[in-house]
Amino acid sequence: MKGDVPLKLRANIENTESFSLLIITECNRYDAGKYTMTLENAAGKKSGFVNVKVLDSPGPPSNLKARDVTKDSITLQWDMPLIDGGSRITNYIVEKRESTRKAYSTITTNCQKCSLRIPNLAEGCEYYFRVLAENEFGIGEPVETAEPIRATEAPSPPESLNIMDITKTTVSLAWPKSEHDGGSKITGYVIEAQKRGSTQWTHIATVKALDYLVKNLNENEEYVFQVMAVNSAGRSDPRESRPVVVKEQLTLPEFDLRGLYHKSVIAKAGDNIKVEIPVLGRPKPTVTWRKEKHLLKETQRVNVERTANATILNINECIRSDSGKYDITAKNIVGKPVAININRHSVTLQWTKPEYNGGFKITGYTVEKRDLPNGRWLKANFGNILETEFTVSGLTENAEYEFRITARNAAGAVSQPSEPSDVITCRDDIEEPRIMVDAKFKDVVILKAGDTFRLDADVSGRPPPTLTWTKEGKDLEVTGKLEIKLADFSTALINKDSLRKDGGAYTLMASNPGGFAKHIFNVKVLDRPGPCEGPLSVADVTSEKCVISWLPPLDDGGAKIDHYIVEKRETSRLAWTSYIFRVMAVNKYGVGEILESEPTLAVNPYVPPDPPKTPEVTTATKDTMIVCWGHPESDGGSPITNYIVERRDRSGLRWVKCNKRILTDLRYKVSGLTEGHEYEYRVMAENAAGISKPSSCSPFYKACDTAFKPGPPGNPRVLDTTKSSITIAWNKPVYDGGSEITGYLVDISLPEEDEWKVVTPPAGLKATSYTITGLKENQEYKIQIYAQNAEGVGDPALVPGTPKAEERMLPPEIELDAELRKVICIRACCTLRVFVPIKGRPAPEVKWSRENGENIERANIESTSSYTLLIIENVNRFDSGKYMLTIENSSGSKTAFVNVRVLDTPGAPQDLKIKEITKESVTLTWDPPLIDGGSKIKNYIVEKRESTRKAYATVAANCHKTSWKVDPLQEGCNYYFRVLAENEYGIGLPVETPESVKVSERPLPPGKINLDDVTRNSVSLRSEYQFRIAAE
Repeated sequence: MKGDVPLKLRANIENTESFSLLIITECNRYDAGKYTMTLENAAGKKSGFVNVKVLDSPGPPSNLKARDVTKDSITLQWDMPLIDGGSRITNYIVEKRESTRKAYSTITTNCQKCSLRIPNLAEGCEYYFRVLAENEFGIGEPVETAEPIRATEAPSPPESLNIMDITKTTVSLAWPKSEHDGGSKITGYVIEAQKRGSTQWTHIATVKALDYLVKNLNENEEYVFQVMAVNSAGRSDPRESRPVVVKEQLTLPEFDLRGLYHKSVIAKAGDNIKVEIPVLGRPKPTVTWRKEKHLLKETQRVNVERTANATILNINECIRSDSGKYDITAKNIVGKPVAININRHSVTLQWTKPEYNGGFKITGYTVEKRDLPNGRWLKANFGNILETEFTVSGLTENAEYEFRITARNAAGAVSQPSEPSDVITCRDDIEEPRIMVDAKFKDVVILKAGDTFRLDADVSGRPPPTLTWTKEGKDLEVTGKLEIKLADFSTALINKDSLRKDGGAYTLMASNPGGFAKHIFNVKVLDRPGPCEGPLSVADVTSEKCVISWLPPLDDGGAKIDHYIVEKRETSRLAWTSYIFRVMAVNKYGVGEILESEPTLAVNPYVPPDPPKTPEVTTATKDTMIVCWGHPESDGGSPITNYIVERRDRSGLRWVKCNKRILTDLRYKVSGLTEGHEYEYRVMAENAAGISKPSSCSPFYKACDTAFKPGPPGNPRVLDTTKSSITIAWNKPVYDGGSEITGYLVDISLPEEDEWKVVTPPAGLKATSYTITGLKENQEYKIQIYAQNAEGVGDPALVPGTPKAEERMLPPEIELDAELRKVICIRACCTLRVFVPIKGRPAPEVKWSRENGENIERANIESTSSYTLLIIENVNRFDSGKYMLTIENSSGSKTAFVNVRVLDTPGAPQDLKIKEITKESVTLTWDPPLIDGGSKIKNYIVEKRESTRKAYATVAANCHKTSWKVDPLQEGCNYYFRVLAENEYGIGLPVETPESVKVSERPLPPGKINLDDVTRNSVSLRSEYQFRIAAE
């Protein structure tokens, strides 16, 4: 073993009685380590070990990672190799490559530490790094970073963080994009907020855009916001905003009329008019439309639509009377007093502090009033007003007034009067109440037991609404720990030393003649759980166990229920023991209240079952029986868990148990019976209380095979008919009656008669087809078939319809199988056999011929009504080709062909010609053989012989063309030539020149001819040679 692992593939171990030899060839660094040998025999066991150090280059360093990454440098860190190769590590080699390249470049070859800072990297580029250890035996294996590392750093912070807008619960922020992304794409911006007086920054959001709306802020609270850019290297330094107080910004109302051309709208009668005017101002102004100085009366046709930032006048199907001047007025509470409550004798005014206090603290305000239309400004207050709200009383019902405010500071200076208020008519003004709460009260208020909680709300409405606090439908009363503060337009509920029961839904109801409003405060007190929801039920009680169930507590104490504690207590120690159980829920705050059960008596509620119904045998064979029975009348109060089946032989006295395993079905197959013996059965049921009494005994049943008559044969059908016979066929019966089929019987009858005649032998047929003969031509018959076994003849199967004894006229058909449709290849000298099944009635005439219509002389043809056989013995190359088969009868004819290829030597080349003759050579040409012998022509053999000799001499034995120049030849001699083709099966037949060819060439022309003499019947010529030419 090496370490704790048995040696496997590379180790060769040789053991004898006196020594053991371990051989590892071509060892490497991984073969170093501790090798343990264990010896063991009957006398004991002994182990020893050998430490092996393989001197090799080191293994790869481990745990390579990037420790510090900037935009132009990366610091790598790694651990020493686990295998040092038997020698101290002398140095490390560090290499890098860009992720887009394949080749590594060396950074250093003499790093002495397990870390290295790599400078001068391209910002934003990705790099792979690898480190190799080196010892005195060489450079070891490398370790490479698994993923590319990008040279990047945290981005620069945005240049500024700007406050774009403020409301009483939100602040809108915006910032420019960071100038430097640190070499990696900026993935988002982190926004944090800090309250005044706090040192902790709260995470608000992470966004990808360059603006964000911070919601759910506390009104009148001062905040500082900061934003940080984020990339793959981390977060930038934060960029802080100026401190900002969260409160509603007050601006005068303003209309944006740029969308109206010359402030006029022109439309045709019947058109729909829609005038949309953006409205600015904070708080949101109230917009009023007037037509010709009269308040615009809204109808279904003429109405005003109000949105968050605009007012829209809609006039559907306008008419001439809709023309005119429309005035639009917007107002809010900035710059002049506003009536917040009006009744018939008083008006409550509210205003804002002056933007400039003159350098001294504001010490009071003066309210002035004026009767309309011609009254003077009179002082309405008789004491100093310190707040920005005042109620002017003693007014006349239905009179119209205007009000204005002046401020006074500590230097005694008095401001200019404010802008007069809108015209106010003194009469009871009804406004439906509204309840305004902080955003934190819209969620569940969570606190721990013992803490104090406070619920605050502001209320509006005219007249001031009546405020009522309720919980679970009951009015709350002030106690030592519960305090309720009420004012005209605000209220607060304070609860001290809170308990779990103080949690729940607190409802604030505000009502006045204009209607009512309510808000529900949900409070959760984190405490121990309440009692579990009862009752604590005890079910399935036995003398040993029971099942206890309950529901979770309605109040979980504000924390998840971890578990439950279940306890029991005995109420007595008499013969029957009674128990009381209790359950407590547990959460992280402690153990909850107790839920207790009623006393429970630990006794079994059930008894053994009644006996099952009398068993009976449904199926019997020579060694098995299937026994069935019914459920007991009563299961004794406990489900039946098992049935016990017993049998008794008529010749015996003992009952024998049949089933060894648990049986829950109402039937059982009893096996291992003795053939011919009779058995009776009984059954007992078993439940948790015990085993029932045995059932009544069944009758005795004999163990033997049961047989019945077979079923009808399947699929009876007509195969063929003639003028005196009908051939039928059928399948074996699906059911053989439990006994082997011994034969079949066939009956026939005329269609109009009911008397059947058996046409088969009395012993029956073994086959599943039969030809009925001796029938009358053109007569219809009814035919039925029976199957019989040892028990007798079964039910008949009727052949469909009424078959008629008549000759069938079938057109000829030729059935060529897949092999005959291909080319038949056969070696020369073998026998060709072509077997083709045919059909047709009457029996068709058969004719075989070659493709060109010529008869096949050497063929032996055998034909019947169902097939034809073509036999050609000792085939040769001339038997190749297409063989045509034609069959014909009075119903038609059919032709098919078979392609035969005889694999033989080729035939003789064609058209051997003398192309050219000289005094010492002859050029031959020829065409390929018509018959290639079923194989490609490889080459040609050219031979010659002198006309005075009988033997041919070979001129060329490997000619690959269809021409050849035969040289050298003897001038003036006569020669015969022949050519033979050769394929893979041998040399074929020759083609020979029919006549001898003389090797010669044309003579030279004569020299100069001179005319010597001329007579009446001769001419004398003279040249280099003397000759006479006679002309007659």
